[in-house]
Amino acid sequence: MKVKFRTVLLVFLFIKLCILFTVLQETIESLNSNDHPLLFGTDDIWLFDWMQASVSSLSMLIAFSLIAFFAIGHTRTRKGFVVVAFVINLIFVVPFYLSGIYLTFQDDHGLKLTSEISDSFQKILDFATVHNTNYSNLTPTSNKTSAKSSRNQTNPLPNVNPEMLKHFQVVDNIQKRYCCCGMNGGQDYGFENATVASTAFIPFTSKLDIRCPHNSHFKNSTCGATFEKGCEDRLKNVYPTRILLYSCIGTAFSVIFVLISPLIYSQFELDRRRARAKYIREWRHSLETYINDHRMWALRKSKNNPIAKKEEVKQSPVSPAVSVKTQSPKSKESVKKQEESK
Repeated sequence: MKVKFRTVLLVFLFIKLCILFTVLQETIESLNSNDHPLLFGTDDIWLFDWMQASVSSLSMLIAFSLIAFFAIGHTRTRKGFVVVAFVINLIFVVPFYLSGIYLTFQDDHGLKLTSEISDSFQKILDFATVHNTNYSNLTPTSNKTSAKSSRNQTNPLPNVNPEMLKHFQVVDNIQKRYCCCGMNGGQDYGFENATVASTAFIPFTSKLDIRCPHNSHFKNSTCGATFEKGCEDRLKNVYPTRILLYSCIGTAFSVIFVLISPLIYSQFELDRRRARAKYIREWRHSLETYINDHRMWALRKSKNNPIAKKEEVKQSPVSPAVSVKTQSPKSKESVKKQEESK
């Protein structure tokens, strides 16, 4: 089966649109989480995510507009739009994603968590330490494990104020989003090993508790073993990997679009010529139809009207020769004989 080149272009645009939508969704979620690590004390990673959301939205708009232009047919703005899209991708989009690749290969030691996130983890760690100390004082002969898997055991809890609850929400969201436990692992909470961490928890309030996450932040997704996964290392590894992945995807789509832009332009030019040829054919057909209709109308009118009588030719009193053309052949001969006799 022969595949049209137009179909190949449309498939490419649809794939680009879907993948960019996924990138945009993940970028927006990352911006809302506000847990970007600092690169050498700057917000370059957060700034890259913000610009990536803008660039992805612009690229999606261009892809959707081209699909719409293919569906609508010939318009005067199509070729100009392709030129503008080509310039935007070549001057702005491609250098942006190349800068993301460059940003990924910066020194990993330059990454560190923001002070807000570090303070939140430190507050929760202090809370866990107080809990472990109190539990050890109450049950000195029991196992040294600081957290138990039963809520029925009585253990005095420190007072939880709204600020402390905010720190808990920050830590809990990060742990569930990145499937990590504590700043450096489950041992931060006093869990001895992965087996204990899978069932143990530290009561925080009557409804909340501190534990290594089992369910991911995303729906119908589990984290698996998180005891040895510290959130600090996860944040430092996830963001560079994600930036590298999205930058490579964006660079590939942008370069391919730059290369096929002349082909899209040629397709639009071909559509323009076809539309012009179609217009000329329709115009000629309408003109021929109009002329034929006018001829048929004239014939019908001549058939319906009575035959007009011939008008009598009146000779001019000054110059009889004026009426020679209108006379019959016999009258012409008589006129000649008269002239010869004279």
